[in-house]
Amino acid sequence: MRIAYCVPRLTTSGGIERVLANKSKFLLDHGYEVYFILSEKTDEPPFFDFDKRITFYNLGCEFTARGLKKKMVHGKYKEIYLKRLAAALDEIKPDITISIFDKYSRYLYKVNDGSKKIIERHFGKYKRPRYISKFETNSLGRILTYLYRKADYDIVKHYDKFVVLTEEDKNLWGNLPNIVAIPNSISFIPEIKSTTKDQRIIAVGRASKQKQLDVLIRVWAKIAKKYTDWKLVTYGNGNLESLRKLAEELKIGDQVENNPPTHNIQEEMVNSSIYALSSKYEGFGLVLIEAMACGLPLVSFACKCGPRDIISDGEDGFLIKENDLDDFADKLSLLIADSELRRKMGIAASQNVLRFTEGIVMSKWMSLFDELVN
Repeated sequence: MRIAYCVPRLTTSGGIERVLANKSKFLLDHGYEVYFILSEKTDEPPFFDFDKRITFYNLGCEFTARGLKKKMVHGKYKEIYLKRLAAALDEIKPDITISIFDKYSRYLYKVNDGSKKIIERHFGKYKRPRYISKFETNSLGRILTYLYRKADYDIVKHYDKFVVLTEEDKNLWGNLPNIVAIPNSISFIPEIKSTTKDQRIIAVGRASKQKQLDVLIRVWAKIAKKYTDWKLVTYGNGNLESLRKLAEELKIGDQVENNPPTHNIQEEMVNSSIYALSSKYEGFGLVLIEAMACGLPLVSFACKCGPRDIISDGEDGFLIKENDLDDFADKLSLLIADSELRRKMGIAASQNVLRFTEGIVMSKWMSLFDELVN
């Protein structure tokens, strides 16, 4: 069976790219042919190691729309993209073509090449406007939220399947006939787990408004001086200098370490004792299950969507009400002070994460492919 993924690029170190690298290798190992159709022109190699058996197509589109003519230019680029995409699909002749819901590949359904079409969303329904989700509690509110996302609803109805990452998000989209929830998988189960004795709290993500690493530093500042032997260590791209300056301003510069992305995140997690996630929103939270696989207890904001599907509150980690910095600090403090609790929660995390193993999750994808093609 031939599977073609439509993506903008693969050069960044984000969770989407990591998931696609792992997913495509699994499919190749199980007899599938895998193709990637890249829309954006770039000479940079992928950040992650994509299997050499993959065939890549680069459509060479240069999307530079800016200013008042953005809508007009967007329409022109969409036409160029779809024309080049149709030519690539005509050559590949895939059985299934998958859009990752980016700006242009969401229009994949307009290409009538005969392949079954899947659109998968790597973020929750309320990616940025989280306040909109509060209206979901009554019928009028649900109408308003539908209207807010009407453009997305109009897109997904054209696809054979619409795949989201969590049951929480699936429920937010409502009773769509083609929607299915398939989580991300953990691609590694390390033999050596964290001892939870290293005096390090770890966080992974961009220095961005979404990941809120600045908020995490402020949380850490509330208790850092109580635990002077402990450090908060982060890995990710973005404006790391701004994070360092904030730590200095809060007088905890010697207890915060901000690093660029690393290919050895598994080792860094194993050498830590607590994982902290301070995101404003997530699509799933791949780093959470990676940390669990390494035997780390978790402390995370209960943001939409992901942490609620992953963390068993009080068993393998703690779910914190959004924006409650004091409770976040209290739970970090509890884990730091109680080594036995850290150990027990870390063991529970390493066991509970097994429901996200690659074999279990990818069997759901392969069953979906079979359902569509056969």
